[in-house]
Amino acid sequence: MTEKRAPTTTPDWQAAVRRRTRFYVFVAVLLAALFGFLVFQFFADQQRIAPGELTSAVFASEDIEIDTLITADMLDIRDVSTGAVPTSHFSFKEQVVGHLTLYPLVKGEVVLPEKLAGDQGGAVAQRCPAGKWCVSIPVTWFIAAPPDLAEGDRVEIASALPGRDLDEAGFIAARVEVVALPGEGEEPAFVLALDDQEAISLLYARANEFQLLVLLRPAGG
Repeated sequence: MTEKRAPTTTPDWQAAVRRRTRFYVFVAVLLAALFGFLVFQFFADQQRIAPGELTSAVFASEDIEIDTLITADMLDIRDVSTGAVPTSHFSFKEQVVGHLTLYPLVKGEVVLPEKLAGDQGGAVAQRCPAGKWCVSIPVTWFIAAPPDLAEGDRVEIASALPGRDLDEAGFIAARVEVVALPGEGEEPAFVLALDDQEAISLLYARANEFQLLVLLRPAGG
């Protein structure tokens, strides 16, 4: 008696799985090729446009102190990427020569308009905060040497009459900005930014021989 064997044809569901698998593999290869092409195109475009994004900028060729009249030999011209310098940068030495520095410049620093005095007054006048008066106060006015201050520090000024009860002492100026430090003159003095009342109170205290003391306000205080 002859045994009958089952047909060897592949079921329809297995064939369908194989067809879908081949389709997914094909799509994956196509997407990988497309991604590679797009990446190549992006970097090729960057290579083409990079030279066109250079700009000329003025840099300090040496350390330049505050309140210095800038001359041509203090400057360099460099071609740099437009993204490497602020849009307000100078492109020519002639735009900078003859200006006073409001702030110190270090060698290799790009020169910006906000670092220079404009046409309205000198360096101290341009740094004086709006609504304030900048007053030069000799160091000798204070009973103790002020702390090691820096431009932009905020200080308090206290006053008291000699020999009187300390309960009568008080602050005559608060959150006073240090605009400039003592120079090399005969009588070193700080330039402080005061409002009208603070300036009058300081003058009154000095005229009446009050003792004055400067206190440094902590950063962020």
